[in-house]
Amino acid sequence: MHTRTVAALTLTACEGTDTASSRPSSVQSANDQPPAAGNAPATDDKKTATLPDMIGKGLQSAQDQAQAAGFYSLTSHDALGRGRMQAFDRNWKVCSQTSTPGEHPTDTKVDFATVKLEETCPATDEGAAPQAAGSTMPDFTSKSVKVARQALDSSTSITVAP
Repeated sequence: MHTRTVAALTLTACEGTDTASSRPSSVQSANDQPPAAGNAPATDDKKTATLPDMIGKGLQSAQDQAQAAGFYSLTSHDALGRGRMQAFDRNWKVCSQTSTPGEHPTDTKVDFATVKLEETCPATDEGAAPQAAGSTMPDFTSKSVKVARQALDSSTSITVAP
């Protein structure tokens, strides 16, 4: 009985410090090629889909359902205006949404106004993106310090009184 040992050696050459691609520069995929004339993607052919009404659903379920419908540009915020992050999506529920339910291009940004599960939704969304302060001081009554800091210039001094 004869035994053969086969050894394979693979060499990889690296040039420079570019770590953006692990693919050798001599290998190109179909995505690297410019589109041939007449094969350019049409920019007017945006995909559209129906965005469901997510109000009252848990945030995680709403996100899952929006993605299943083809919407991937999703964000959320604290509808009570406290600036809290929705770190655990399953602990939050949707009070309102923008864009409204209905037919939209799938690249439409969808923003969910949320509160914690045990909280009641406010009559109006208090947590929409804070407006930058202009020449008059905005009203931060019942807002968190975090919300005030986001709205004011970074050089503004804030003193929190008990």
